Amino acid sequence: MTEQALARRPITQSTDILAQLQSGQLLRVSGCRGNAIIICHRHHAELAGPGAAVGGVFDLNCSRVIPVGNISLVYPESRSERHKAYTLRQRWMLFTLHAMKSSVPLQRATNFLCLLYKYFDPQIVEQLPDEILAQLVGVLPKTISMVRQAHNFQPDSVPQALQRSRL
Repeated sequence: MTEQALARRPITQSTDILAQLQSGQLLRVSGCRGNAIIICHRHHAELAGPGAAVGGVFDLNCSRVIPVGNISLVYPESRSERHKAYTLRQRWMLFTLHAMKSSVPLQRATNFLCLLYKYFDPQIVEQLPDEILAQLVGVLPKTISMVRQAHNFQPDSVPQALQRSRL
């Protein structure tokens, strides 16, 4: 690891992750498919999955982090690693944006939950608070709750248009 790195070992604890993000250090989400981190800001939340850049100027004002699965944060050593991490952060934003194409809140919530259930372990998604998921997709927590109660999400139930979304 280079001398620039403030964090010399992978960061895995939520409180340590929050402190590192608020410090302004640029980090990268390490892990495999099905793992991510939800970064909560004052009025919204963002999802960053494996390989995505976190911290830096993006997340100075974050107030809470929620690890999804088994993640750790590592320092991107080279310029090319940082570039790839920035690119993946953009892809994760587009992943979320893809579900938000509808102006109808119930449809946005349904689309987003379908994508989450497709990408993550269903048990992990079920544990995520409605309030946080609502911040990710721009709906009220009650809307997320209604969609969860009305649908039994299975990977096969993901709409065709959403299945083309790849990370």
